[in-house]
Amino acid sequence: MKWLNKFFNRSNLYEQNTLSEESQRWNKFISEICFRDVNNLNLIQKAAVLSFWYDAEMNSGGHSGYFDCYPKVSSEDLIWALCEVGGAVYVENFKKAISNGSHDGYLATDNIFYSIKPSLTDILMEFVEAHAIDLFTD
Repeated sequence: MKWLNKFFNRSNLYEQNTLSEESQRWNKFISEICFRDVNNLNLIQKAAVLSFWYDAEMNSGGHSGYFDCYPKVSSEDLIWALCEVGGAVYVENFKKAISNGSHDGYLATDNIFYSIKPSLTDILMEFVEAHAIDLFTD
């Protein structure tokens, strides 16, 4: 029940507009940019969105979940996006997942992903802050 109270407290904070400006921009990025058709995004938006969906899927289903949910995203596009947002440290592990990760159900590459610091989420949050003007321009 404590988690439910935390959820409602966070919702109330959002409704009261007491979130930091950075948190508001992050939420705006997710709600307004991440659900657009990737083909209609500028390059900054596309890099952020492709990296965001990779990070989100990795944090919920790992590489197998990512490959199942995003089969149409080319590996080259994701590698480019990760480099663009400052997440080049994740590229080698992603390449390993492509080449031989399925041999162990992606267990090794998933574990490596979770151990890399800073997290891809943190990298993306910094990217959103640094590129807010370009992200929120249509």
